[in-house]
Amino acid sequence: MTKRIVTGAVYVAVLLVFFYLRTLDARYFGILIYAFSLIGTWEIVHALGGAHPGEDGQMREPLLPMSLSQRLCVYAYALLFTPSYFLVEYLAASRGFPGQGYRALLNLSFLFALVLLCLLVVDHKNSKVQGIGGAMLCGFYPTALLATMLLANSLPHGSMLALLLIFVISPVADTFAFVVGSIFKGRKLCPTISPKKTVSGAIGGAIFGTGATFLIYWLYTLFGGTLVLRAGGAEAVWIFLAVVGLIGSVLTEFGDLVESVIKRSCGIKDMGKLLPGHGGILDRIDGTLFASTYVYIVFALFV
Repeated sequence: MTKRIVTGAVYVAVLLVFFYLRTLDARYFGILIYAFSLIGTWEIVHALGGAHPGEDGQMREPLLPMSLSQRLCVYAYALLFTPSYFLVEYLAASRGFPGQGYRALLNLSFLFALVLLCLLVVDHKNSKVQGIGGAMLCGFYPTALLATMLLANSLPHGSMLALLLIFVISPVADTFAFVVGSIFKGRKLCPTISPKKTVSGAIGGAIFGTGATFLIYWLYTLFGGTLVLRAGGAEAVWIFLAVVGLIGSVLTEFGDLVESVIKRSCGIKDMGKLLPGHGGILDRIDGTLFASTYVYIVFALFV
């Protein structure tokens, strides 16, 4: 438990450093997202494409075996993803057309898929069709999903609040789901996927995650921040926050279950060992990836 607390405190400290750096230049926050992408990609490639010991001690075959060329394609995608976004964003802004970085992400993703298909011919002796599925999943999760953090970071309105909600709702919902579930126990949420998760924990996580949303917004306004919706007055803001907090908390828990399915299918307990007591980066940001996608979409549409 001590190891988990210390690791969690270090993780929070790192986040605070990057939130501070963001006040100097929003692009600094991209370094954190880039690190998530690179480390997370290595973890998911190792989980899906590597052999792991089963419960009987025997080595299990890779769930989705990938050839060396397919793996290299995945790593290249992760390496180029974030830099290409900021490069195109910079070049377009210098010509008076800001907000064009997403075009780089779309083009790179299409190129990624095309190259994987071409490998079936160019490297036909090693690259198999099932390897394409593994490579696609490794590219989408986490790198493509992290695009929503890049886009949230560049929102013209409310970008700081969006990022605060992304990085607060998920850990609060996750933590209190565990705490409330441990206290009240009761019916299991998804016993075949994650035996320790309970319905009471899921409800507790959703309640506290929503409460954290209100708290973050209150602190945000104390420092001069404002949230203006495209339609509706001050009352609509609180309804908007309640919906964001509630659905964001539910998606956090759903994202955690998705990763549990992947880990169970691969026969592993954690995605990595980078964060002692927590596992890997993906074990820490699994729910955040889902919440990030939702928060970005609602902010882009309504703020």
